[in-house]
Amino acid sequence: MRFTTKARLLAALCAGLAAAPAAFADGQPRDLSAAAKRYKQYFQEASKKFNVPVELLESIAYAETRWRSHVPKGMLKKNGEPEIEIEPDPHHGMPPTYGIMGLRNDTYFGTSLTQGAALIRVSPEVVITDVRSNIRAAAALLAQYGAKKTRNFPIEDWEEAVARYSGIPQREIAQIYTYEILTAIRQGRESADFKVGQRHVEMEKAYGKEKLKKLSARRITVETGVPDPKISTPDFVDPPAKQQ
Repeated sequence: MRFTTKARLLAALCAGLAAAPAAFADGQPRDLSAAAKRYKQYFQEASKKFNVPVELLESIAYAETRWRSHVPKGMLKKNGEPEIEIEPDPHHGMPPTYGIMGLRNDTYFGTSLTQGAALIRVSPEVVITDVRSNIRAAAALLAQYGAKKTRNFPIEDWEEAVARYSGIPQREIAQIYTYEILTAIRQGRESADFKVGQRHVEMEKAYGKEKLKKLSARRITVETGVPDPKISTPDFVDPPAKQQ
């Protein structure tokens, strides 16, 4: 089977999103690291400023980077914050994402980096290297895509805005992305490095009954177009309820 370059990129993106662990690996909440606590504050600030749900910002950052800022080679701040150094112009695989929110600037997934930077009136370089600005830029974009929705709207009402944020042109593939984001909010996600606040989400309202069946089915995801393909078999079943 032959894949176009764009098909490979979309498959790789969805493979990365699908590898989501359960809310609590051992059922126990954890103390957040100093960096994660600081990021929680940034998410709250951006949520209030741009009137988008804080859980949405937390979940997108979780799905995109696990709250580890992606910074191009040579631009690391080296101040002890969790960062991942990336190649600015990779020749194979996915185009790079920038910052904690996975903003993009390429011909496949769009220019959310430069658009977000313009909305908050700073340079793209600042959005890349400053976590607070990166979160603010993403929140501003979501607010624009949300068409006057507010953070008090049900989370499922933001599904289309999240799909636009993904930059994925195919609606059905974009729904795989949004499903992971909304599921992380519905179930909650937590470790020492991140915490996605848990909130009720009407998944059937977001996708419809039949589409939800397909999205929630167990599946094997194969990353294509790379020398060492990764295969993931995510478990989308809700975590067991806590014993009273």
